[in-house]
Amino acid sequence: MEKTIDLSKITPCGGNCSDCEHFQSGKCAGCLENHGECVHMWENGCKIFRCCEKHGVKFCGLCEEFPCEWLCKTATWEENFVQKLRDLAEKMS
Repeated sequence: MEKTIDLSKITPCGGNCSDCEHFQSGKCAGCLENHGECVHMWENGCKIFRCCEKHGVKFCGLCEEFPCEWLCKTATWEENFVQKLRDLAEKMS
């Protein structure tokens, strides 16, 4: 059975703070609440968060430029990152 996704908790990179160890331990209030400032993951703030703010979208999958070259080079931590964001965007429409 597929896990239900709380779309209100989706971060700009398509993650979910509820699944993050730093959020769960109370070390971070969450990417959305901290405006991309998670001291445990991003030393100078999340660049993906800033990019989404600049483009006026909740997360990358909703951006008119998605998937941009910059994102594809930046998001190397997840193999199916672009497809995941496409799927999330579809669920939100």
